[in-house]
Amino acid sequence: MLSVEKNLLTRNALIDNYNQYAQGLDTKDWLMVRDCFADEVLIDYGDLSAATGDAAVPRQADDWVKHLQSVINGFDITQHMITNHRCAISDAQVSCRAYLSADHVIFANMDVPIVADNDVITVVGEYNNYYIEVDGDWKICKSELVVHWSHGNAELFVAATKRALAQLGG
Repeated sequence: MLSVEKNLLTRNALIDNYNQYAQGLDTKDWLMVRDCFADEVLIDYGDLSAATGDAAVPRQADDWVKHLQSVINGFDITQHMITNHRCAISDAQVSCRAYLSADHVIFANMDVPIVADNDVITVVGEYNNYYIEVDGDWKICKSELVVHWSHGNAELFVAATKRALAQLGG
């Protein structure tokens, strides 16, 4: 296969990986989210991941997905929009940067899905994912997120974590 064709296929696969990740989070399809990652992954989401372990130490992807569940499952709805993909593909490394805008909502009244300022936290930033090829598929082996800003009720992350724990009977 020509190098240009291979690069285009790889670029499309990386963008598909981001889309799968966002869709998996928003539909709470944790097998879909898990499928985005290699078995071991480095995670550096700054303050958002600091309590889960050292960013320089590989962790099991299963553990990272459980952490994501422990927060996202407590929201009534989320919408992760990941755009402006910039892929870097070489023999030495495959990576892709992309912008993130993610809304996280806990409705005051589920029967009336109207979002007031206190019901949503929006996080805006940039992902930088690094990939390895596993059985012909590109999987995230390192994921970084830099949060540029957020808007809304940051306490919803605490409330969502409590709700997710309560759903598990904890």
